[in-house]
Amino acid sequence: MKLPTYLNQSKATGGLVAAKTTVEILDPKLTLHIETRSKYVQTLLKNPLKLEDAGFFNAVNSEILQSTIASFRAWRTPTLISLLVEKDEQSNAKGAKRLANAAIKKVRVSYINLLLPPTLRVTGAKLKTMTQGLAYRIIKSQQTERDEMVRRRTEENLNRIIESVQDRFNYTPTPESIWKAIRHKDLEHKTRNFMWMIIHDAYWTGTHWLRSSMNQELQERAFCATCGKVDDFQHILMECESPGQTIIWNLVSKVWEMKDSTIPWTLLSLGDVLGCGLARAKNAGGSRLWKIMIAESAYLIWILCSKQVIANEGTPFTKGEVQNRWVKMINNQLELDCRMTHK
Repeated sequence: MKLPTYLNQSKATGGLVAAKTTVEILDPKLTLHIETRSKYVQTLLKNPLKLEDAGFFNAVNSEILQSTIASFRAWRTPTLISLLVEKDEQSNAKGAKRLANAAIKKVRVSYINLLLPPTLRVTGAKLKTMTQGLAYRIIKSQQTERDEMVRRRTEENLNRIIESVQDRFNYTPTPESIWKAIRHKDLEHKTRNFMWMIIHDAYWTGTHWLRSSMNQELQERAFCATCGKVDDFQHILMECESPGQTIIWNLVSKVWEMKDSTIPWTLLSLGDVLGCGLARAKNAGGSRLWKIMIAESAYLIWILCSKQVIANEGTPFTKGEVQNRWVKMINNQLELDCRMTHK
């Protein structure tokens, strides 16, 4: 067998894969005797409890380790695992080397199935054997992973905004200017929070529901009930086939095209929405109108989407209802602007 690239390329990994494959292909009624030159493999397979009790935390090769141990757990008959001594090694070395050389010459790598049956999956450390030190390290590790994931998704959204502003307005904004733009008081407080949350990917949408800790029923929430696609904000605000976003963006485009502006109306992206506060029109009024219409319309789409799922139990709003809500939202914004202007 030739190890696939998604596994650590080492002798230890090779030994684990060999042991795992052996128990999976042999007749389960047989009594199994495994001989290995690897003390690492022998020790782990003879006494896997320590790793399992710790939830495989910080274990090198944790995926293949857990998969291999699970395969042995599923083996019903007695299993003997012994370490080869030097005399035995010499008698078996030629055959092992021949197989190893043949595997190296393979063009295609072997597929190693790492999926675990639910009954054999270790989902965390065992409380009975938990120490304070182990608990602390696990908590810190989880916090670090979560923070890294959040930072990564935030950076992805910031890059989206930068690319959109470069394409539409021909300049490169700084991250500082992006954060400043979404805090501008031209937008309502709830809309500013909405934009901030999207950039940080803080809403529970899309792939957030696909975490391993979620049961199957909750994981189904990751997908749009109308389209069957991953229900992230790119989908919610730009792509969903359910009535709402298409109607609202058509209304926005009609209003915008009535205005003589240097910003041409083209199909919006998520980066355009999140970066709407960075618009550079011919005059400040045009930039301000672009910002308010795009941001407030996006917020309305989100509100309608949430109400459709929760309050309406999946029943979409009619075209008339969507139009009326958008017109009311725009009129409220105009009224607020008038009051602010005459203060």
